[in-house]
Amino acid sequence: MFCNIMNKIFLVFKFLFDKQIPLKEKWWIIIPLIYILSPVDLIPMPILGFSVLDDLLMFVYLMSIVSEKTKKYYGNEKNLKEKDIIENVEYEIDDDEGLK
Repeated sequence: MFCNIMNKIFLVFKFLFDKQIPLKEKWWIIIPLIYILSPVDLIPMPILGFSVLDDLLMFVYLMSIVSEKTKKYYGNEKNLKEKDIIENVEYEIDDDEGLK
């Protein structure tokens, strides 16, 4: 689980710095990040310490958006790698043709 979260955090940075992705798509990630990092909360700290709850919910929302957006632009990288593998191919190298 920790590794999965770290992969998603890596994908956040990859997504944000990818110049081929339009800015309007990046705002879906930028705005929740700003909210999580800002000291302003919808639920103030004195109310039984629940101010962490809204940040946690925003983080869960951010991780779901990251999954959705990165699948849209990058696809499932594991499936892409498996698709590119070619097996059971017979080939022959003819050295004489390259010397002429």
